[in-house]
Amino acid sequence: MSDQSSPSTLRVFTFSPDWGLPTNGPFALKLLAWLELAGIPYEQVVENNSSKGPKGKSPWVELDGKPMGDSELIVEELSRRHGADLDEGLTPEQRALGFAWRRTFEEHYHQVLEWELLLHSAGAAYMREFFGRVAPKPVAPLLFAMIWRQFRKQLHARGIARHSPEVIAAKGRADLDALAAFLGDRPFLVADRPTTADTAVFGLLAPMVFWPMNTPVADHAKSLPAIQAYCDRMRERCFGSKAQLDRP
Repeated sequence: MSDQSSPSTLRVFTFSPDWGLPTNGPFALKLLAWLELAGIPYEQVVENNSSKGPKGKSPWVELDGKPMGDSELIVEELSRRHGADLDEGLTPEQRALGFAWRRTFEEHYHQVLEWELLLHSAGAAYMREFFGRVAPKPVAPLLFAMIWRQFRKQLHARGIARHSPEVIAAKGRADLDALAAFLGDRPFLVADRPTTADTAVFGLLAPMVFWPMNTPVADHAKSLPAIQAYCDRMRERCFGSKAQLDRP
C-alpha cells in the first residue's frame, strides 16, 4: 500500500526496483511484502547507498522522524504500533515451523544469494553494470570495487566463501530442494494465507527466481515448479500490478 508522502507517512528506504520486483534488496522486499499484507501505508524511497542507514544496511525506515534499521526489529515495532499480526491464529507448532524456515533462509540461504550476486562472475558483471546506472559515472567503478571487497570479506568471515563454488552451489540447492519438497501443493508455508515467515522466505527467494543472470543456485530455483509458483503467488498477493518493473 505505497502512499504519497505526508507528515505521518512511514518512509521506507530501499534499493532500486529491479527484476519485476519493487526492490532488489531481499530484506527490503521482505519488509515491503509485510507492509502490504499488514495494510500499513508507506512511502518507498529509493536509496542505493545503504551506508546512509542507521545500521549501514538496507532497508531502514523513519519513525517519528528518527531512522530505524533491521527489518526484523522494524516489523516488531510496527506490529506493536499498529496491532498488526500476520501470525494471528497460528498454533505453536506452525509458529515454530515458520521460524525455522525464516532462519534457514535469512541466515544460511542469504549467504548463498550474496555470493552469487557479488562474487559469482555473472552476478558481479550485473552488479557492476547496476552501479554504473545508479551511481555517478566517475565513482561507479570505485563504489563497486569497494562493495565487492566488503562482501568478499564478510562472506569469508561468515564461512560460506571459504568453500569452493561447487560446494556453495550444493548448499544452496539443498535449501531449495528441502523447501520445494515441503511446499508441494501448499499455497504458503504454514497456513492457507501468507504469514511473517512467508514474507521473509519470499524476500530471499524472489530475487534469484526473477533475476536474469545465469548462476547455479538461481538456475536451480527457476527449475523447481513449486518454488517458481510460490514466488509468483507471493508477488501477486503482495504487490499485484504495483510491482515496479522499470530498472533505475
